[in-house]
Amino acid sequence: MGGYSSEHGISLKSGQAVFKALDAVLFEAYSVVQSKTGWSATNAQGTSIGFDPARMGILHEGAVKPLELIFNLIHGHPGEDGTLAITWEALGIPYTSCPPASSALTFHKAWTNGVVQRLGVPVAPAIWTHDGVDPSSLDLKGLQFPLFVKPCRSGSSYGVTRITEAHQLADALKEAAKEDHAIVIEQGVSGTEVGCGVARWEDEVHCLGITEIVPKREFFDYSAKYEGLAEEITPARIPAGAALQIEDYTRRIYEGLGLTGFCRADFILPKKGPPVLIEINTVPGMSQESILPKQLAARGTSLTEFTTLLAHQALKDAKNRAFPGIF
Repeated sequence: MGGYSSEHGISLKSGQAVFKALDAVLFEAYSVVQSKTGWSATNAQGTSIGFDPARMGILHEGAVKPLELIFNLIHGHPGEDGTLAITWEALGIPYTSCPPASSALTFHKAWTNGVVQRLGVPVAPAIWTHDGVDPSSLDLKGLQFPLFVKPCRSGSSYGVTRITEAHQLADALKEAAKEDHAIVIEQGVSGTEVGCGVARWEDEVHCLGITEIVPKREFFDYSAKYEGLAEEITPARIPAGAALQIEDYTRRIYEGLGLTGFCRADFILPKKGPPVLIEINTVPGMSQESILPKQLAARGTSLTEFTTLLAHQALKDAKNRAFPGIF
C-alpha cells in the first residue's frame, strides 16, 4: 500500500481494510508501505520489521524471507500503472493485480479509450493534448460543452475539472498538468453514473454488482468520492437491460485487455443509447467508503472470503505461467 502519487493516503485506507480482512489462519500477512522516503513493514501484531525492497522480502534473523504473494493496493503510481509489477515479475512473486502491459494501458485514459472502442465499448468524444500547450491552438469544434479536462494518468478524480466555457480551459489544463503531462479533453455525457465491479476467481469472471452514483456536486470528484458528497446505491436503479449491457461491456474489457484480479469499470448511462465508458480502475478502492466493498456486501460476500478467493487465484495463475512476463 502507499505509493508516490496523490492517492497515497487513499491507498493506505484500502490497504489497511484488506490487511485486517485477510484470513489469519490461512495467511501470515505483513503490511508493507511504500512512500517517497522508502519502504516500511509491520507484522499482524503491528510490530515494525525489516524489509528489503530490492528482493521484496521480510528480513528475519539476518536472512531475507521472500514474499509468497503480494496483495497490491497501491493506487496510482507505481502500483496501478504496472511499474512495480515489472519488478514482481522479474522476481517471480505472484501478485493480485493486472500484468504490467495491461496495467500501463488501462492507467492511460486516452490509450484505453482507443483500444476499448475496438472491443465495441462506446466512449465519449475527446481530444488528446499535453501540458504547456497553448489553449487557443486546440480545436474544440467537434466537442460540446460541458467538457472534462483530465490527466491521462491519475485516479480519484485528482486534476479533473469540469468546464462549461472556453475561457476556463487554460486553468483546467494547468490543474490537469499537476498530475500528468498527458491530458485528455472529453465531452461530458449526461446520464446516470454507475460503477461495475469485476473479478476472477476459480477461473471464472464474476461481475460483482452495479452501483449507482448520485453526486451532490457537479460530478463525482474527490469530495464526492471520499467526503460523503455522493449517494451510492447498490444495486443501481437502472433497467435490467441496461444492467446486462453494462456487465457485458465490463466483461469484454476485462477479458479483452487481459485484466486479472479485481477491477472496476465506470460508465455513464444516457437516457437514450448504450452505456459510455468513463474509465477503468485496475486497483480500485477497498476502504470503507469505496464502491467495491459495498458491492460485495450487497451480494453477501465478506471481504475475508473475497480476498481468500483472489489470493488462491493469483497463486494458481503463477503456477501456470512463465516468469518474467509483461502480459
